[in-house]
Amino acid sequence: MDKRLRHIALLRCFAAAAKYESYSQAAQRLAITQAAVSQQIRSLEEVLAVKLFVRHGRSMRLTPQGKTLYQHVDDAFTTLSAGFDKVQVEPAEGVLNVTTGLSFASIWLVPKLWKFSARYPDIKVKIIVSTELESLRYSDIDVAIRQGDATDHRVHQETLFIDPVFAVCAPQLVETARIAQPADLLNCLLVEAEDPGRFSWANWFSLSDLTIPRHKRDWLEVSTLEMGINAVLAGQGICLASYCLVKDLINSGLLVRPFPLQIEPGQRFSLLYDPNSPRKPRIDIFTDWLKQELIDDCIVSPSDAGQFAR
Repeated sequence: MDKRLRHIALLRCFAAAAKYESYSQAAQRLAITQAAVSQQIRSLEEVLAVKLFVRHGRSMRLTPQGKTLYQHVDDAFTTLSAGFDKVQVEPAEGVLNVTTGLSFASIWLVPKLWKFSARYPDIKVKIIVSTELESLRYSDIDVAIRQGDATDHRVHQETLFIDPVFAVCAPQLVETARIAQPADLLNCLLVEAEDPGRFSWANWFSLSDLTIPRHKRDWLEVSTLEMGINAVLAGQGICLASYCLVKDLINSGLLVRPFPLQIEPGQRFSLLYDPNSPRKPRIDIFTDWLKQELIDDCIVSPSDAGQFAR
């Protein structure tokens, strides 16, 4: 056996650093210090007698030799994981790691998890807030619920639902700001999430052939939709939000939808998991429960539930 394979721990650290091109992110992922990552990379470079990374601003860029090694290491870990999965199947009981964005987790998923825990007390769900498209093939993540149009052909991916995106505000704002037509919103504080993509105020106003004045000052940018929703609940302007995040607030009268305009197509929510995972039994239990909750909560209609794959 090649003696260099004794350094598999160094290769694991290298793979994480290469994936993120960041020692600090690799350290967070591996639950070690950044100094430990740096030391392990130096040790691997000494073993191989090549430079694997060069500093570029705040990031660490792979050298040509580093890129070549990463391709092979990534493939090797994938092959190893597939081999482990074929010989080891874990029972349904145990820990299930689920990752999703902060807004969906805090507003929709977490408040409903007590139902899952009551029904399946032997499965402990751990929620990991992240928007990264994590590799599910050899990470600790079992299930990812992602927003957006990105695809990952390396794992099973299916669309859970397409959520309408529209403007919402506190009911008292409609009266005090005299909101009667879409153009009236140009006189209000507009709340928008960072990097909104298609779901921007500019796109929403374009539905009414309106444009936002270049020097508009009534503007609030927030890092998450949850922050935006909390702002409008306090009467601070209007934000764009997807239906699943504000449905209960609208039904309770805390928020209103002043206009029927909505950005089409809506926000896509996708389910991702590794079909060869040794934890597939508990993944199936959780995803079946999740899909039924979406139906029960009227996010997905029973007629559309046939789109769900198994």
